[in-house]
Amino acid sequence: MAGKQAKTLFYTLQFRRYFRELVKNTRLRQMEEYPQHGNTSRLLHSVAVAYYSYRLALFTGRRFHWSEMVRGALLHDYFFYNAQDGDPAHKGHWSRHPAIAAENAGKELLLSEIEEDVIRAHMFPLTPHPPRFREGAVVSLVDKGCSVYEFFRRNAPYRRLRREILENAIK
Repeated sequence: MAGKQAKTLFYTLQFRRYFRELVKNTRLRQMEEYPQHGNTSRLLHSVAVAYYSYRLALFTGRRFHWSEMVRGALLHDYFFYNAQDGDPAHKGHWSRHPAIAAENAGKELLLSEIEEDVIRAHMFPLTPHPPRFREGAVVSLVDKGCSVYEFFRRNAPYRRLRREILENAIK
C-alpha cells in the first residue's frame, strides 16, 4: 500500500507543477469567480478535469503528451462570464464556449496543436468537432464524468483536490 501512496503523491506533485506554471502565466485563477455546474467554481471544475484526465491516462499505460493534456484540460473552459446567469447573450453557450476558450487561451499562450485540440474537442459528441489526439479523447470523456458528478454532488465537491491542488499548489 505504501508504494501506491508514494506513486499517487509523485503524480500529484507533478500535476501541481503543471498547474503552478499555468497559474503564473495566465488568468487561470480568475476562473475561481465563476460557477460551473451549480456550486463548483469553473477553476475547480477545470482542475478536476485536468487531474482525473491525467490519472486516467496514467492508468492506461499508454504514451501521452502529459503537459499538453493537462494544460489543455485546465484551459478547456477558459472564459470569463457566468454562463448560468440566464443572460440571452449566453444562449447556445455549450456549443460555442470551446471556441471562445481556445481564443482566450491563444491570446495569452502559444498553444500546441494538441492543447488547441483538447480545448476545441472537449464537448464532443455534443459538438461536431471530434478529438484528433488521444489527449483530447481522454479530456472529453473525463469532462462528462466530472460534470455529472458536480451536478449530483453540489455540496463541496472535490474536497481532496481543493486542498491538495488549489490550496497547496499556489503557495
